[in-house]
Amino acid sequence: MARADTLGDLRATLQHLQSGQALRAKIETKTWRSGGESGKPKESVGDSFVIVESGGQGLRMSWSPEQIQQSRQAAAYKSAHPDAAKSNVATLTSLEANDALDLLDAAEPLRRGLEGAILLEDKPETYKGKPARLLVLRIDLRLEEEARKALKDSDPILRLWLDSAGQPLGMDRDLHLRFSKFFLSYRVHDVEVRDFQTAGGRLLVTHAQHDNSGSGLGHTEESHTTTTVTLLPAGG
Repeated sequence: MARADTLGDLRATLQHLQSGQALRAKIETKTWRSGGESGKPKESVGDSFVIVESGGQGLRMSWSPEQIQQSRQAAAYKSAHPDAAKSNVATLTSLEANDALDLLDAAEPLRRGLEGAILLEDKPETYKGKPARLLVLRIDLRLEEEARKALKDSDPILRLWLDSAGQPLGMDRDLHLRFSKFFLSYRVHDVEVRDFQTAGGRLLVTHAQHDNSGSGLGHTEESHTTTTVTLLPAGG
């Protein structure tokens, strides 16, 4: 019962960490990807930013004229050199709208991710040198039917650090998955780390790191993404 109450309290806290108050932020994204046939990987890099506003007027994403011009130049170069190493510098596709919204209003996606979770540990800890409370959970992957049938091994663990008020400070999600179908196997390792803060009555991500790797069927895939969110004055 105590464990059920812990998750219930956390969901209630996340429900209250949502607000229509406007926030404006600069979101910077750096990416590195490598993938393809084993021994012949292709790499791509990206380094870009976007200004995002979220609030009662909805969600707005804006880029400078210089970024738009650089994006056009990158698209033209890719068209003329399809086999060249890909660069996403200043392109307009580095951050999807859904991802931007989840960064500036992080309570709802976190609450959804806790559906079906099982609490394994609840203990005092520190987070970046400050007193905290650590929850260790096994999460429900919520895979589609075909993926559920192919999944052979999994260890989906989420670590969530809370402050004295029960509000999230940081998150570490670590997934080890192995899929197999028709005697073919594919392994995935996915790690995501996030730092949180509260502003404008809502929970937002200030820094995130996402590492993903997969191998099988003669192919390998690997990616590394870092995201930094910096709050800006409204209407700037």
